Parts: sequence; structure tokens; C-alpha cells
Amino acid sequence: MKRFLWLCVIVCLFLICTGCGDTFRPVIIPNPPKFPDPRAAHTVLSVNDNGDVRGSAMVIDVSGDSSVSVADVGIGPIHAVQQTANQVLVVNQGAPGTPDESLTKVSFSGVTISNTTAITLPTGSAPNFVASAESSTAYVSLPGLVPPSVGVVSTSGNSLSTTIPVQDGPIAIVETPDTKKLYVANNGAGTVSNFNTVDHSPRNPGPIALSSPPIWLTARSDSQRVYVLETNGVLATLDTTLTAGPDTVTESGVIAPGAKYMVYDGHLNRLYIPSNDPANGAQLVIVDVSSSQPPAPVIVPIAAVLPSARSALDPCASTVATTLHAVAAAALPDGSRVYVGAYYIDGSGNVCPQVTVINTSGNTFKAAAAVPGFPDATDQNSPFYVPVCADPTHGGPTATRFRFMMAAGGDSSRVYLSSCDGGNVNFIDTANDTYLLSMPAPASARSPINGNQPPPQNPVFLIAGP
Repeated sequence: MKRFLWLCVIVCLFLICTGCGDTFRPVIIPNPPKFPDPRAAHTVLSVNDNGDVRGSAMVIDVSGDSSVSVADVGIGPIHAVQQTANQVLVVNQGAPGTPDESLTKVSFSGVTISNTTAITLPTGSAPNFVASAESSTAYVSLPGLVPPSVGVVSTSGNSLSTTIPVQDGPIAIVETPDTKKLYVANNGAGTVSNFNTVDHSPRNPGPIALSSPPIWLTARSDSQRVYVLETNGVLATLDTTLTAGPDTVTESGVIAPGAKYMVYDGHLNRLYIPSNDPANGAQLVIVDVSSSQPPAPVIVPIAAVLPSARSALDPCASTVATTLHAVAAAALPDGSRVYVGAYYIDGSGNVCPQVTVINTSGNTFKAAAAVPGFPDATDQNSPFYVPVCADPTHGGPTATRFRFMMAAGGDSSRVYLSSCDGGNVNFIDTANDTYLLSMPAPASARSPINGNQPPPQNPVFLIAGP
């Protein structure tokens, strides 16, 4: 027995010794599955505007395909962001000439809205964008102030803490995921302002100049890069690796003509940019941003759904397809597909939307789903004209900034396309990539104002919700 024990000891010592030193031992690095963001697993939130009375937030239950909650927000809502797992912030421009500028804090209990809180913003500040990567602080662009500024809002104290001067025309903001850096797109000045969030100190001696005005910003998930979409379609990269700055800018060879915004897919480390090239038509520009500078993009053409492929009841079924415009995108949280929203206006004045499906493996076309058409609500000569969708005071010089918007359900079972003109949110079933139904923006479900029913509302922004 003793001999057996000694033999076991000797074998153990031999194994320990041979396992030391420079002996190479293969190691399997696990590749865990990518799960959907739990903050966006249950609902999609449609922000709706109806002119000079209060807008609303409508909650769509992803699993039930139904509207489960509606609450009033401020006048002239234009943009929103999910701040925490149970809180969404909606920025309201207010009515022209009135002190209605505000930020609405929408709180959730499960999938329903439990309450809303109005946070007052400076009169005349014309807020147009809200961003936050923190749980109790948000940043709001205030282009109407002199000088133009970004408001720092305490969402725990429900008040404006301070303002940070920027340059003309702040139009978009992004805070890096590590909550340490803040970037502001100054569309009027053609620059990007950058700050350290800890003390609001500038990260560069002055704003970063670009070759054309910036219109959108997004940050990489590791907080080491910020991407800037310029008006001329150029994608600029800001290297943000230095702790206190400065940041350096490189304007890449990536060009997405006619692009208005971009979607960052953190699971695949990609940018999806809906683009409209005068020479090549509607397309999706796909950019791999995993390296220090993005390589040449992959460009996927988007073709119009033929009128013959539409339902007989669709007003677009009996007309001719015209120039297609790619306007929105949404990536499934499971990383398998990206969906592109597009539309054309036929000769009869109908808006004819569609959703195109692209496989992220190989970046290949998979399917296209027609969404029922409706009259162009931005035509002032039309009896269907809706000022909210075209009024310059509600989001832009010629039309609402987000005439169409897209979002994906957190379980990857649904994709949604909101339409200001159509006054609805359209559901796409990702199991077969077909149009499922449309949910009208709330009207009759809301409380009367001074005894009168509020006018119909129109979606102006759409995000995945709690």
C-alpha cells in the first residue's frame, strides 16, 4: 500500500513539473453567445406629435403586438433616449414663441408607463436632441441659447444643472459608454465640440473642424472611437483613447451620399448607414469599425418592391414605382440580419414604404416586404397635409427630422417602421420577414383637452424600450 501511495506522489510531481516552464499548452478561449440587450427586451416606444398640444409616448408590447400604455409628454416632442432599464427621456421643442421647452422623464413599471415628470428647459432654447450613458445625468442640445449650448440635466433632481457653451447649430450628441467623454455635432459651425464629463473641460484646445457640417454621432462600445457622419456623406473617425484628450480626427474614404443618420451594431462592431447615391440609387453602406480606421465599406443596393407585389388594397399597387429613398435601419439584437426602411412617392402622391432584409453573414439580400402606402402628408396642396410632418418648427428646414424611423424588438422577433405621414407604426414579423400589421398613433385613447378630443397624432421618433 505504501509503495502505491509513493507511486501516486511521484506521478503527481512528474505532471506538475512537465506542466511548468515554457511547455506550450493549448487553451480554449470560450466564445459565449451574444444575448440581446436586456434593457430593450419587451417594448418599443413611439414618440408622437400633434402640433401645439401635448404629444405622447406610446408603448408597444413586442410579444403581444399591442399598445399597452400611453402617456402625455411635452409639446413638440422630437427625440428620445432610453436612460435606464425603466426610464426614457423625451425632449420637447415646445410651441413657437411659448415657454414650453422641456424634457419629459417617462418612468416604467414593467411594460407600462407608471408616471411622467416634466423637467423645464430655458425659454427659447429650442432643444432638439437628448443623450445619456449615465443613470442620473442627461445632455440636451440647446441651439436657441446665446451662445448655443448643451444643457446638463440632473434626472434624479429633475432640474437643469448647468449649460456648456458649444458652437452654432448643435444637432446631435453622444456620450461614450464609459460615461467619461461627451461629443456635440455643431451643424451650423461645421465642427465637433468635445468635453470630459467629470468637469466639462474641453478635450481639445478648440472644436474639431471638419470638411462639411456634422449631422450624426455614434460611439464605439469600447469608448475608444467616435464616428461622425458629415453632410457630404463622409465618415470621420475620432480617436478618443487619451484619457483627458486631445482627440485626433481622420476623415476616411467611406462616403454615404445623402445619409442623414447611422446605426451602430455593437454585437458585430459595424455601422449601418442608409444612403441615397444620385448615381446608384438607394443603398445600405456597411462599415466594419473593429479596427483603428474603417476599411472600404460594403455597399448593398436597395431595389423598390414592385407594385405588382403589393396587396390589391394598397394604393401603391396600381401605380408605377419611382425613385427609392433609403431612410432608416435597424439591426436585430441576435446579429443575424439588418433591416432597411425605404420609400418612394408615386405619380398619384402616395408614399409607398418598404422594408428590405439583409443577412449580416455575407451582407446579402434576403427579402423585401411591402408596407401599405398612404397619401403624402408633407404636400401642402394635399387635403391630407399634416403640418407636424412638414412644419419647419418641428425638426428641420423642410420636414420633420425623423419622417421614418426603425427599431428592433429585443427578442429579435419583430422590427418596426414608424411613419409620420402614415400616422402609424408598422410591424415586420422577422420569422418570415413579412408585413404583419400597423398600429395607429394614439388619439381617441387620450384624455380630452378642454372638452375637445386631441387631434390625431403622428410618430416622429421610435426607439426600443424597456
